[in-house]
Amino acid sequence: MSGIAKGAKKKWQQLLGQKDEEEEQGILGDMRQELDDCCGSYFKLTYKQRLYGFVYCFALGCIFGILGSALVALGKLTAFAVCYSIGTILSLLSSLFLWGPCHQMKNMFKETRWIATIVMLASIVLTIVSAVVWNSVALCLIFAAIQFLAFGWYCLSYIPYGRAMVKNCTQSCWKV
Repeated sequence: MSGIAKGAKKKWQQLLGQKDEEEEQGILGDMRQELDDCCGSYFKLTYKQRLYGFVYCFALGCIFGILGSALVALGKLTAFAVCYSIGTILSLLSSLFLWGPCHQMKNMFKETRWIATIVMLASIVLTIVSAVVWNSVALCLIFAAIQFLAFGWYCLSYIPYGRAMVKNCTQSCWKV
């Protein structure tokens, strides 16, 4: 194989999360063992299994979100809060299948997204508390909206220039 083909193959394997034959030796091999001990059997899943896990978990999250939205129209506040919050959590957890739990936790609290992460997690809890404990429709809907916006902002942080595009679009819309 030529040098260019080997480089392309290596980049493709990294993109897909596949093992590189050279990675198993030395420091990276030791690190992989430590991560395997830390995160359990995640590394034993094939790429295809991780992709299926991601898709199914994300789809379930979307279904719970839609179900929750339908329940609010029926006036079932507690069921809405629980379903909608479970939907957000499942959508968030779906990325665990792609990157693994250790990497996901590190990424969630990076400098660029720790505020969105904290706002999102707090709004999930407050959505449920406002429905179950406080029984406040207004607060529940406000926290659900904050939850939606925080999750969207969190997701945009993974898209290169995603937040900048949304900021620019929003600013241009308000300048009318």
